[in-house]
Amino acid sequence: MDTASPERVTPVVLLRDGRWPDLPGVCCWRNAFRAAFTAAGASVTETSWQPPPKPQPKRPAPPQQPKMPWLAPSIRQPLVKVYRRSRRMMQQRRPAAAPVPPPPAAPPAPKLLPGLEGAALVVAESPRAAAAALAGGTPGRLIWSLALPAERIVQGAESGYADELDAVAGKIGGFITDSELARESVERATVSARPRVVVLPPLAADRTCPSCADAADDELPAGVAPEAEELAVWRRLLRPGAPSVHDEMPYSFAAARLRGTDAAWAPANRLGWDQEAKTIAVPGLPETFPTEWTAAEQDRGAGTVLAATLPQGPAHPERTLRTVISGYDLKFIRELAHRLDARTDLDVTLDDWPKVSIKTPRTQQLADDSDVIIAEWARPSAAWFAERKKPNQFLVVRLHRFELDAPYPALIDIDKVDAVVHVSPPIGRRIRNELNWPAEKLVYIPNFLDVEWVDRPKLPEARFNIGFVGMEWSNKRFDLALDLLAEVRRQDRRFTMFVRSLPPWQNEYVWPKAEEREYVGWCQERIDRDPLLRGAVVFDAPGRDMGRWYRKVGNILSMSDIESFHLGCAEGMASGAVPVIRPWPGARDIYDNRWIPNSIAEAAESVLANADPQVWAERSAAAHQEMLTKVNPTGVIDAWAALLHGDVAKARGYFADYSTR
Repeated sequence: MDTASPERVTPVVLLRDGRWPDLPGVCCWRNAFRAAFTAAGASVTETSWQPPPKPQPKRPAPPQQPKMPWLAPSIRQPLVKVYRRSRRMMQQRRPAAAPVPPPPAAPPAPKLLPGLEGAALVVAESPRAAAAALAGGTPGRLIWSLALPAERIVQGAESGYADELDAVAGKIGGFITDSELARESVERATVSARPRVVVLPPLAADRTCPSCADAADDELPAGVAPEAEELAVWRRLLRPGAPSVHDEMPYSFAAARLRGTDAAWAPANRLGWDQEAKTIAVPGLPETFPTEWTAAEQDRGAGTVLAATLPQGPAHPERTLRTVISGYDLKFIRELAHRLDARTDLDVTLDDWPKVSIKTPRTQQLADDSDVIIAEWARPSAAWFAERKKPNQFLVVRLHRFELDAPYPALIDIDKVDAVVHVSPPIGRRIRNELNWPAEKLVYIPNFLDVEWVDRPKLPEARFNIGFVGMEWSNKRFDLALDLLAEVRRQDRRFTMFVRSLPPWQNEYVWPKAEEREYVGWCQERIDRDPLLRGAVVFDAPGRDMGRWYRKVGNILSMSDIESFHLGCAEGMASGAVPVIRPWPGARDIYDNRWIPNSIAEAAESVLANADPQVWAERSAAAHQEMLTKVNPTGVIDAWAALLHGDVAKARGYFADYSTR
């Protein structure tokens, strides 16, 4: 990919949070930030943000004195009533003219925070500072926020800090945090979007802070910001003579993120089993993803943030194509849209229709102003755009599988469509054979899969966990997953199935169908009554933090009657989960045959073999590598970029080796 040159000095601004005192720990972070981003090729400046002062409470108005206080109340009150009655009569006889409203004032243009002008990257020290930079007009993709949760964030629990994270999650480039433990809390907090989160330890054992190298560990002032308090704790733990991971110290979420969960912890001040002992041991937990608090890790994290923020594409594009992605339900293209929008030669806008046949108030204007239109799904939105497409516009329709069994494609004037993207080779064959659409317009580009996002070390014993994603519809065949689990547990009770899905009764299209309700009821009865299944099926609440969820999944199932690609299975494989794929039509064209058993018995045998850690490790690596090759995320972005510039042949070439299977 032709990218904007990373060798140029990149202007980076650290937006300080003015609520943080400049204490030991805080200065360590700020000095480390300057050093790490300078090492990554940036020029670093700093500026401060101060929260607006809290409004002062208004003083209550003094009580009104009665008019004509010299008169006795028995005389004054009748006179007041007569006066008010006469006023009302005068107003009825002579209605006042309606006031002329002043012309609406134009909204003031956002004013950049001082010091952010010309920045290619702004790193705010808190979500509130990031929100202020955003409100001031700094483009969201250039803003990253430091995220240091003081406590483990629980999904769905009330938390002011979690709310602050979620408020900016879908509007900024991403978050910087200190460890994998903190990263998981940040992802649990951000329910409205799926943000990028980069681990960059804010302090390093081998990077001395020149501002406080010899300073004593003084007591912190009362009311200090929790993030500043954490930074001070980490400074103490990194200083010479601090307790090692083998020395006991009281457990805290902040300490565990630096020392690791497997460190030695002092007994807690709680009663023991016998009600006599006043302390109880706090055992260390297995640590699978320790963060190295080193200068090298800081430099690596800074480089990752810069690479994710700097624009991709030609350094000096001839033109920037205005592109709109429109349709109902954009969940499968949203992440791809963000990556395409980060390119220098594309300006991408999402237009999410509220219903299949109902456009948004801005659809028409976006269609008029765009050079390129992507109709996500071959549904009424695609037909609408085809009818209105201008000769100088390029129209792309992306077809999944659902549309082939619906009446919508027949509504689309295919002569007005410049290219049709399909997400799997079997779907391409069906398009040619069933719709008779021109083969020269078909382009195979897999779904965008952020392999890096899900590629995380597995939790201990994950090989005994089976994942199932999406059970809303009966054609996902959750019953077959229960069959497989029962067969596996007949021989090895260590296996458990974890299900992540919107419950069927919360899907407005599923639950009205009697046959779907009957199916769900039967599956629930099986789980409650079958001794092999009872207690072995765990339903996890749906959420965007799938990268975190896949860490505990060592096996991933695809049991459907029919799929186009099955993104949940592909994500699981990219995470290192070993797949078990039912031979639905086209499965062997997409996935390696080794993952596709011919029967429940063969599937159970394959899962049971993964109890051997060496067998599982070899299969896990093979599954991950298969996804890297077949759905190469860089290739997907490059193929789409070529297509949007009108080069259908070049776009088709990126995955030509798989498109004819």
